[in-house]
Amino acid sequence: MSFDLVFGCILLLTALLYSLMILAITIGVMKKGRNGSTGKGIGMYFSPAPAVNKNASGEKISVILPVRNEFSGITNCLDDIALQDYPVDLFEIIVADDFSEDYTVERVRKWAKDHAGLNLSLLEGGQNLKDNHGKKKAIERAVAVASGDIILTTDADTFRGKSWIRSIAGAFKDQEVRMVLGPVGFKGEKGIFQKIQMIEFLGIMGVTQGSANLGHAMMCNGANLAYRKQAFYETGGFSGNSVFHSGDDQFLMMKFRKRYGGKSVVFLNAKEAIVQTLPCASVNDFWEQRLRWVSKSRGYSDATVITAGLLTFGFPFLILIGGIIGIFHPLILILASSLWFVKILAEYPLVWLTARFFEKKHLLNYYFVAQVFQFFYSITVAIAGQFSMYSWKGRTFRM
Repeated sequence: MSFDLVFGCILLLTALLYSLMILAITIGVMKKGRNGSTGKGIGMYFSPAPAVNKNASGEKISVILPVRNEFSGITNCLDDIALQDYPVDLFEIIVADDFSEDYTVERVRKWAKDHAGLNLSLLEGGQNLKDNHGKKKAIERAVAVASGDIILTTDADTFRGKSWIRSIAGAFKDQEVRMVLGPVGFKGEKGIFQKIQMIEFLGIMGVTQGSANLGHAMMCNGANLAYRKQAFYETGGFSGNSVFHSGDDQFLMMKFRKRYGGKSVVFLNAKEAIVQTLPCASVNDFWEQRLRWVSKSRGYSDATVITAGLLTFGFPFLILIGGIIGIFHPLILILASSLWFVKILAEYPLVWLTARFFEKKHLLNYYFVAQVFQFFYSITVAIAGQFSMYSWKGRTFRM
């Protein structure tokens, strides 16, 4: 059997499996969500936040903000939370400082003094830096003192509307739900590089929603993540993956799904629940962020997540190898090039649906450019992420 035939068959099989995965996830996006939506077809994607009677008793929410060197943006985030239309006596804010080296703590103290009517707690890291540093430790300290039945985590450099807490709380009306994945998007993207980031992130959000709606959640984002406090402890919290500096969200989600089943982790199809953040300002910031995200992949043990990851990396990698081999084997070059366009076409409906939800359809003009960028960067970062160091918030980590 010739080399061309063997490689071509492997490439075709990988393309088929990848395309089927993307098709399934796209169908998942179009499925009815678990938030009580009664919309039909893809119209359900615009479902409203579940209604919560502001005057009725409900579950208390503990909003946790793990922070490190967030002096410039922390007050904007706190201002958003202060304006929530959820009853003020039913939520608290816990700012868990991760040994900030700027004036984040002082700014939080001043804000709390100016908003004495809100229940805000500031947890400082203490003196033992070696044992207590890191985002996971900051969240653990906050969960330990949280008085709410539901933990809602977000990042300090994010923005949200006034019904954010209300929409998240409504999703927990179903007692089977232990974790809610909230939608995360970008705002203020300027220039082609940031618009490309937005296109790529729309794909990530599509996978997050689609896989969750299918009962096999594969991704989540700690900038908008909620879970029951009791379930956090029942699953062991962050234990078992402390060696990885990243992954406070992903590892926890996989634990929840393993213990309680796929239906316990849901994506919230509510525009009121959207949390927005700013895209990376530079290529270096983007690279460091993606290295941080990829670094945790070595700790995955979930078969669904591992399989999806291998296909997501393996398909473009084989296309690239096919392009190189194609210099000497023209048929392989033709096949690899054709399958790359198949990949681009297969992913478009998923990105389109997500762009519609986030009202970013105008960015689809950059879809092809984003695909070229993603093709090369995703392969590079997946490999580098297993060996390279990365920097985050003034700290350098080894993989």
